[in-house]
Amino acid sequence: MKILKTIKMRKLFLIIALVSLAPLSAQGNGDFVSFQFVKTTPGEQYNVILNEKWKDLHQMRIDEGTITGWDTWWRVGATSESDWNLLIVTVANHPDSLNANVGVPKMRPDYSAMDREIFLEKNSKARTLVWQNIYVNKGLNFTGNNGETPAVPQVAVINAMKTDYSNDAKYEQLENSLNSGGLGARLGWGLLKRLDNYGDAIHHNYMTVDFYEKMSDLMLSRVPTENVPRQLQEVLRMREHKSSITLWSGISLRSTE
Repeated sequence: MKILKTIKMRKLFLIIALVSLAPLSAQGNGDFVSFQFVKTTPGEQYNVILNEKWKDLHQMRIDEGTITGWDTWWRVGATSESDWNLLIVTVANHPDSLNANVGVPKMRPDYSAMDREIFLEKNSKARTLVWQNIYVNKGLNFTGNNGETPAVPQVAVINAMKTDYSNDAKYEQLENSLNSGGLGARLGWGLLKRLDNYGDAIHHNYMTVDFYEKMSDLMLSRVPTENVPRQLQEVLRMREHKSSITLWSGISLRSTE
C-alpha cells in the first residue's frame, strides 16, 4: 500500500509539473518571420521606393491573407561603414507564404515589360540584400494580444542569442517565464527561434525582441544598476548574448479589415 501511495504521489507531481509548464511552452503564436538585412545606397532614395511601390504590394498581400504583417526598421546609429542599415520584416502563418504573391506585375499590373525592367534596375541600384534569416515565434507578450501578429510601437531592440542546443527546450521555457508578467518600460517582447541555418558555426540561433513606445523609455530602463535576479542568472548561463541593435520603425502594415 505504501508503494502504491508513493507511485500515485509521483504521478500527481508529474501532472502538476506538466500543467505548470504547458503555458510556458505555448506562449509563442507560431508565426514565421523573415528578417531581411539591407544596405541602402546613398542618394538612391530607397525609402521612397518602399513607400511608393513595395508598401502597396505588401498591404495587398496582407489583405488577401498571404501574410499577416510587414515592417521596415531603420538601424539607429548606422553609418556608411555599417554592414546594413535597414531591416525588412515579413510575418506569415506558414513559411511558404513569406515569399508568395510577390513581384512587380502584382504590384503594378499596368506596367509594360520595359516599365518593369526600368523599375527593377532602379530598385536593385538602390539597395543590396546583405542576408536573410527565417525564424518561428516561440514567445510573445503584448498587452491585450490574443495570439495574432501584434501592431508594433516605434522602437525595438533585437538581441541575437546563441545557445548550445542541448537545453533549448528549457531555455525557451525560462525566457517565456521571465517575460510572461509585467514588462516594465517595454510595451512588448518576443522570442524567435532561427530556422534557416543550424550548427555551432552560425552567429546566433535565437533572437529576442524588446519593444518600446519611445527611445527615452529604452534609455531610462537602462539607468538603474541592480543585482541580477536568480531566474535571470539561470537564463544568462544558458545563452551567449551576441549583439543588441536598436531600431526605429519606418513602415508598419497590418490588416485593414
